Amino acid sequence: MAGANIEVTLQGGETIGTVKRFAPGDVVRGEVLAVPDGDLKSRRLVARLQWRTEGRGDIDRKVIEEMVLMEGPMQAGMPYQYSFQFTLPNEPWSYAGHYISIVWEVEAAIDIPFGRDPKGSQSFILSPLAEKADIW
Repeated sequence: MAGANIEVTLQGGETIGTVKRFAPGDVVRGEVLAVPDGDLKSRRLVARLQWRTEGRGDIDRKVIEEMVLMEGPMQAGMPYQYSFQFTLPNEPWSYAGHYISIVWEVEAAIDIPFGRDPKGSQSFILSPLAEKADIW
């Protein structure tokens, strides 16, 4: 089964360490670059704005918005590059705690029927002020 290298790049925001911070209501923009390592009988390539929890206990995940970037099969070695933009909601804010963390990200995935979907993602901080982002 062929796979793909998928990179998600975010534009704008404020850089804090190695991650970008965006405020609630901001627009996060970026690009997805997908390069299949073999011919893929894919349905579509999508970008998703989502948050997920990490840590102890149950794992939660919520997709806030999904954008279809392209539909149809993909050829081996051919780069597929698409732009996206999402308006961020007011909450939940990013949080890095001892037992649980809330992680925001833009994830790109190639929908493969009856197969494992190749994915790539880029995390970011959702926080109203940079001082609130120091918990990251």
